[in-house]
Amino acid sequence: MTLNFDSITDQVRALLQREIEAGRLTPGTRIREDVFAEQLGISKSPLRFALYQLKQDGIIRIEPRKGFYVALPTPREMMELLEMREVLEGMAARRAAKRADEKMIRRLADCFKTFDDNNINERRLDFAIADHKFHRRLVEASDSLELIKTLEVINIRLHMNRLRVRLSRERDLVAMHHEHLAIIDAIRIGDANRAETLAAAHVAGVPWQSLLDEAGGLATAVKEGAIGARSL
Repeated sequence: MTLNFDSITDQVRALLQREIEAGRLTPGTRIREDVFAEQLGISKSPLRFALYQLKQDGIIRIEPRKGFYVALPTPREMMELLEMREVLEGMAARRAAKRADEKMIRRLADCFKTFDDNNINERRLDFAIADHKFHRRLVEASDSLELIKTLEVINIRLHMNRLRVRLSRERDLVAMHHEHLAIIDAIRIGDANRAETLAAAHVAGVPWQSLLDEAGGLATAVKEGAIGARSL
């Protein structure tokens, strides 16, 4: 990857966020400054600045005399982040409904155009990817930079991509699919109250308790150094 040195710290930060969001850097992974700097062809200084910025967002943690690690929220932090996500995605849906046009609706609906009730439960991984795309586009449709930025950090801290894959193995995807379509319909007709209610209920309805229970186990494994490329 070639970096533009005019904004190198911002680019390094964005790169690290993408790696964590995509699940290529998992909870407990150590960020070796020398290795990353060499791979990117940069000095350690901009990498270190980016890591300290991510620490402020709770995405990276520092262990004294050991280095930088990808953070995992505690069960309490995870619950708070999930509650925030419920409220903020509802707000995003409300804003989207107030400014909906054909292009927006098409972008949302296109996420699920290849799925139906007959094939969806056999295509769980594909659906998890589509679900990620839908929620990202829903937040983008809010046209709020603050919502986009805040939810991006929340989703990275929750390792949402990995959680979505886990959730796609646990839930009835037909019901989840219908929830997505109902949100899109509410946005299409411009019903902001309904869009907000449905989006918030959709997030709240996910069976998070099993994820919170596992988060406690993962936190212990991370602390003891037993975590590697494990996924939820």
